[in-house]
Amino acid sequence: MPTPTNNPGSSATQSGHEIQNAQLFAELTERQQMPQTSQEFKGLAKGQRLVIEKVGVVARLRLLVKLTFTPKEEEKTILNPGFPYRLIREIALQANGVTGIIDCSGPTLHARRMRIYRNPSSKVFKSPKVGVKLKKESQEVVFVIEIPIAHDMLSLIGALLAQNEETQLAVQINWASEEEVLVGGAVEKLEGEVFWSTTVFSIGSTVQGQNELTVLPDLSAFHGLIETQTPLTGTGKRRAELVRTAGQLLCLMAWISNKTGEAQLEPIKWETFALEYGGNKDPLVWGSGAANIRELVEENADDFNGVITGGEGLELVAIDQERDNPTRDLIVPQSLTELRATIGVPSSFSPSNALIVTSQETLYPAV
Repeated sequence: MPTPTNNPGSSATQSGHEIQNAQLFAELTERQQMPQTSQEFKGLAKGQRLVIEKVGVVARLRLLVKLTFTPKEEEKTILNPGFPYRLIREIALQANGVTGIIDCSGPTLHARRMRIYRNPSSKVFKSPKVGVKLKKESQEVVFVIEIPIAHDMLSLIGALLAQNEETQLAVQINWASEEEVLVGGAVEKLEGEVFWSTTVFSIGSTVQGQNELTVLPDLSAFHGLIETQTPLTGTGKRRAELVRTAGQLLCLMAWISNKTGEAQLEPIKWETFALEYGGNKDPLVWGSGAANIRELVEENADDFNGVITGGEGLELVAIDQERDNPTRDLIVPQSLTELRATIGVPSSFSPSNALIVTSQETLYPAV
């Protein structure tokens, strides 16, 4: 994708009238929380675009989605696992109309938030229960989605320079269809609003000799979060090819999606889960005999203060390479061959339009 002028550089890189120096930037900048103009919810199976202001260095976006709907019939409508985050089929960060840095679904973004903040509780969340027949009355939905442009709010690595004439940043939201979010029945009077805000950092300046220099943070890397879907057509050992990006793989998350209304396959029932490369090398493997992958599921619960979910009834597992020692445990996907995730699917599972959904969180050079 086009580089949003996040030119490669070390923690102190000078080019023309700009200098990238994370420590000096931290001393000069001001953190700003900027509410943006809310938008009306466009509707299921439609899209809408949020244009990011050309101000400062943007590190994060947060969306607050408020909706109401009414089931068309009494006790016929049932919500699919992952609701309400499953309402977002795709959310993508775009630079000059091209997607490439962040491109994933609502459940993946919610699961990332659950991982980073260790299963935080929400004070605003509202949603009907999934898997139950709803009454024909107005239902309220409120949820928050975070788009992590920067990897973290301390280092700001991955943040994007919005204050320049060459790059137009935007977020494209593609809403799911009715069939994707409902097990049965239908809804009417679905309406609401998307509130959103950006967290940005002002750009400072300093004087060196006779020159005034613009001071920027370290813009040498992009923070990526990409989701891939692989058809699951049978049982046994199943492979999902991964993207061999440049840079460092921070975390791999995975879940299995079955056809709406069919039995779902939560990770604790997987027979094995592994990361493979180079034909037959498998350095990270979980699952042995009747134990399945309970060890990894429990390890995730220890690390993240509970199970990671993409919404109610949609459980994921994570191979988190940054939780202990990112430098020691780093994986550079581009240097590997045939990088893939493999899942042991039990013979008792009946896949029906099923998918293996994987997401890769990475830091890679801004070149």
